[in-house]
Amino acid sequence: MITTNNLIRNGIVFFAIILSNFAFCQDQFKKIDNLLQKAEKSRQEFNNLDQLKYAKQASVLAEKSGDSKKITECYYNIARALSFLELQKESFIYINKAYQEPYSKKSKLIQAQLKEVKAFNYYSLGLTSQFDKELPRIVKLLKGENDKEAIILLQRTYLNIGSTKPDSAKYYSQLCYNELKKLPEKDSHLELSDFYRYKGSELLETKPDSAFYYYQKSIKINQKYNDPILFFNYTSFGDYYASQKQYNEAIDYYEKAIQNIKDQSITPYHFVNNDLYDKISDLYGKLGNKEKQNEYQSTYLDLQKKLLTERNKNVEHALDILLKDKEEEYKTSEKQRLIWISIGVLVLIILFFFIYRILRKNLKHKETIIKEATSSLQDKEEIIYQKSFETQELQQKVNDAYTDVIELAKKNDPSFYFRFQEVYPEFQKKLLEHSRNLRTSELILCAYTFLGFTIKDIAEYTFKSVNTIRNRKQNLRKKFSMQTEEDMGIWLRNLVVNKE
Repeated sequence: MITTNNLIRNGIVFFAIILSNFAFCQDQFKKIDNLLQKAEKSRQEFNNLDQLKYAKQASVLAEKSGDSKKITECYYNIARALSFLELQKESFIYINKAYQEPYSKKSKLIQAQLKEVKAFNYYSLGLTSQFDKELPRIVKLLKGENDKEAIILLQRTYLNIGSTKPDSAKYYSQLCYNELKKLPEKDSHLELSDFYRYKGSELLETKPDSAFYYYQKSIKINQKYNDPILFFNYTSFGDYYASQKQYNEAIDYYEKAIQNIKDQSITPYHFVNNDLYDKISDLYGKLGNKEKQNEYQSTYLDLQKKLLTERNKNVEHALDILLKDKEEEYKTSEKQRLIWISIGVLVLIILFFFIYRILRKNLKHKETIIKEATSSLQDKEEIIYQKSFETQELQQKVNDAYTDVIELAKKNDPSFYFRFQEVYPEFQKKLLEHSRNLRTSELILCAYTFLGFTIKDIAEYTFKSVNTIRNRKQNLRKKFSMQTEEDMGIWLRNLVVNKE
């Protein structure tokens, strides 16, 4: 009877533990989903840094849970946020991490979502041919899928393909609409609104009346489902009236768009909002109102400066978030290293104990062995400590030197290239071995590119136009006989590494 009672008691305890663990996992999953929902809301409000923060917080919980589906979804959201923040290289890292998860190999949808981010990373880097290759792969993955998210991504992909192929735009537009018709209107009203607005913009120059018709359909479907974010619609109407030279009506709609952005607390520092002020300024110029034209132009320029400042801050914050992640990984690896050292020490202690038992009859011999083993252990620990200290010291020097070079580059400091040569002493030698007639200005441009700065960054830091930098890089590509699709930064790093 006692045995039976014990079995029942143990069974109840075991069942309670299982229920407790299940409840804990469910609570973690709810937290992850809630954070991902916040990330999506931030994306819709153009707040890409918050999108990254929420997605990163979710990934920490997901990694602890060990659930591959949640981990993959978090990595996808992080990769997407980094892409919007113009951190394409970091975005590719998280795309690859997501691909390595078991869940990504099973889900066609997540594969397609990752390919979409990948495609736009290529587009942002100017690799349009790679962009064009990725989009049909998304279509191949999702064609015939009936899941809502798959259909919405597929129709969006058709629109993106059509935007790169003007001759086939009508065909892909119809494919997009065919996909949207598979879903109830209430589930696809946002995408339908975007589709009608896209159709309107497509027809604005050739058939303005048809464009106006589609713009009306777009805003009506948003209003039907009480969507509060209407600034895209107002902007479209402003563009229509501007094209018809009804400048006052156009200004009214642009003002409505600005007010909607304010009412919905959407971040003001993004290209759509900034362009509205520029458009209004231009229209006041056409109306002959110089005072208003200058007022809105001043606002536009001020917002542009703030946009650049905010973008730089966001990039720095994003890198800080990723750096903290790296620090956590380093701490984890250090803990693992210490565990292995402890295990090694424990094994040695056990070994010493057996040696002591075996050689206890010969005390002198035993003491000699113990002393030798202890000395050996101390030497090993000293070597481990010394190597660890030297590694940390060397890493700190490398990080300080790299940070110093980056800061000098951003300030356009005259000493930038001299400092760069100190950190990378083989760089100039190997470039000149490849192309002897390089000027100093070309070497400096190569140094910026080697460090990973984009054309926009270089133009900003060196106070030159984007076109000037682009032309200079194009001339360098010709000198280096580079292939069209080759990334110049990767080419430079490969040149240095291969020749070393």
